[in-house]
Amino acid sequence: MRSTTDLRIGLSVMLFSLRHHFRSIMMSRLPIAVLAALGLLISSAQAFTVLITGTNRGIGLELIKQYAEKGWDVVATARNPEKAHELQALAKKHKKVTVEKLDVSDVKAIEALAAKYKGKPVDVLINNAGTLGDVSKQTIGALDQTEFVSVLNANTFGALKVTEAFKSNLAASQMKKAFAMTSGLGSSELTARRGGFYAYRMSKAALNIGFRALAADWKAEGIMVGIIAPGMVETDLLRASNFPGKGISTQESVTGMMKVIDGMTLESNAKALNYNGEAIPW
Repeated sequence: MRSTTDLRIGLSVMLFSLRHHFRSIMMSRLPIAVLAALGLLISSAQAFTVLITGTNRGIGLELIKQYAEKGWDVVATARNPEKAHELQALAKKHKKVTVEKLDVSDVKAIEALAAKYKGKPVDVLINNAGTLGDVSKQTIGALDQTEFVSVLNANTFGALKVTEAFKSNLAASQMKKAFAMTSGLGSSELTARRGGFYAYRMSKAALNIGFRALAADWKAEGIMVGIIAPGMVETDLLRASNFPGKGISTQESVTGMMKVIDGMTLESNAKALNYNGEAIPW
């Protein structure tokens, strides 16, 4: 029969062996576990970034609100941010919202903003800024060249120039998505139902073809370019157009558009889609 001393020695040896074995396992596995945990913390801390133009009211303001509520870093631009009281209030409520001054028809202003954000990844760029213009100067018999140039500059060239300026930001991001805000009024098929709005219609038609070409140019680089329409939304713009029907809410429109944006892939690149995901006829 073994003595108590022998049993103690045996137990000590066994415990030492177990400790050594456990320590070896932990030393080999702990760094992996720590790195995995750190990776999760880092990925959760790195919020996606969205840059949206024309956010002083309506659709743009609602886009800012919904992206901010999702925890995104939001860069919100407006031509006169000091007068955009709702936007300023939203930025105070959501600390991850940054308000910037930008007139999309001013090339130097676009370039200056891009320089300020050089090296900052932008996952989603939404060109929401635009103008309906003076409808009275867009009718046959009263066409005004200055009005045409102003509308096309803001709605077409401005959107394309902003997207060009932020290409490196898009390329550096995870999502790499750029969108232009179009309208059914820019559709050749839908235009047959109602005339007028010449400058606005032509600006959106030009925007559509321009962004389709851009999608082809950037596809090989993995940058997705989309064209999206908000639908007939109850906004100041819709009321100014004298639309006879009732529009949808900005909340419904923006919620739908964000789903379309989330679901965009390189395969669905360049398609013109409505806020509900339906294709817009050309």
